[in-house]
Amino acid sequence: MNHFSRFTHHQTEEMIDMRRQYFYILGQMIRTQKVFPLFFLGLFILSCEPPVQSVDETDSIENIQFTYLQEDQSIFVAARLKDPFNGVGLDFVTWVWYGKNGFEHSTPDSMFLNDNGDFGDILKGDDTYSRKINIIDLDSTNSLVYEDTGTVYLKIIAQYKNDSLYNLSDSLSLGNIIPQIVSIDAPDTLFLPNSGFTLDTLSITVTDANGVKDIRWAAYKSLKPNGTYANNGNLIFLYDDGGEEIIFQSDLITLTSGDIIAGDGIYSYILLLASDTPVGTYVWTFYAQDLSYAYSTPVEHTVIVQ
Repeated sequence: MNHFSRFTHHQTEEMIDMRRQYFYILGQMIRTQKVFPLFFLGLFILSCEPPVQSVDETDSIENIQFTYLQEDQSIFVAARLKDPFNGVGLDFVTWVWYGKNGFEHSTPDSMFLNDNGDFGDILKGDDTYSRKINIIDLDSTNSLVYEDTGTVYLKIIAQYKNDSLYNLSDSLSLGNIIPQIVSIDAPDTLFLPNSGFTLDTLSITVTDANGVKDIRWAAYKSLKPNGTYANNGNLIFLYDDGGEEIIFQSDLITLTSGDIIAGDGIYSYILLLASDTPVGTYVWTFYAQDLSYAYSTPVEHTVIVQ
């Protein structure tokens, strides 16, 4: 960012003393009619004072916002600009993206930000210039992948109609990475028994860039053929406990979670199907949450019960 010099408190006191001395001598010279040479000397002294600029006059770019939208693999960047700035209108705003490479990277991506309500800009004409871009549209050296953590680097450049340029560089943390449901191991069709009940198992694999210990839970909701949800619409939790958790017990059977290895990111659940289970198409929607309370992107699986 451009920085302008400012007077210190000490420098200001020195100028006040100089002016006092000048007007005292001027008063003495008026009495002796030796005014004009000293008058022009005073004008010279005063004209040498550089202008004092406030923060508002020197910072045209403020409030940079950055969000990594992992759900749709996009980046959102916004910055608030002053328009006009020092009486000059804004011409255009550029976003320079270095990814994780640092400001020394020789081939950053560059694109315009806008304030017209398009390309991810939320509100037209609010002096916040923004853009949303899919990471697949970035140069491969500046792109991001799901596992990325750490710091990213970007710069905002504002050009005004008198060709003045102002820039603000910033480094920002990618923050918490949301969990991701990698795969679902579940039947596409379930067959009901003629009587009694039958068993089946479903499992999902969940990953987290911060490690599997960062996963708080995994669960699903089951939408039945009649349009209502099983378990009164509450989540049905899966387990990564190595089969230690008992989820059902009766005189006839004791069921554990169905999980094989604890802490491997594979969450399992044993399905207990009674002969009177309603037949038709079920939609299972799977979720995961991490220790930062961030949710994965929901993943659906359709199963037919017959």
